[in-house]
Amino acid sequence: MKYGWRLLFIPLWVLCIAGAVVTAFLAFDWMNWQAFVVAGLIGLLVGVPAGLWNTFKVRREDPDWNRSPSRSGVT
Repeated sequence: MKYGWRLLFIPLWVLCIAGAVVTAFLAFDWMNWQAFVVAGLIGLLVGVPAGLWNTFKVRREDPDWNRSPSRSGVT
């Protein structure tokens, strides 16, 4: 499972941050398409590094994580 955690954490972070920013923009009465584009960009710029950080943190702190590549070819 080489990309498993990344496929989970990165979209989760991006969508949560973008959703929070959209909510804040709508609360401040900014209701047009630019608000959604800016929120998506902020979600990408903040969420991708946060998702990668979260992936590495989970792998570092998991005592059962197999750090050596397996012999079956599946990593």
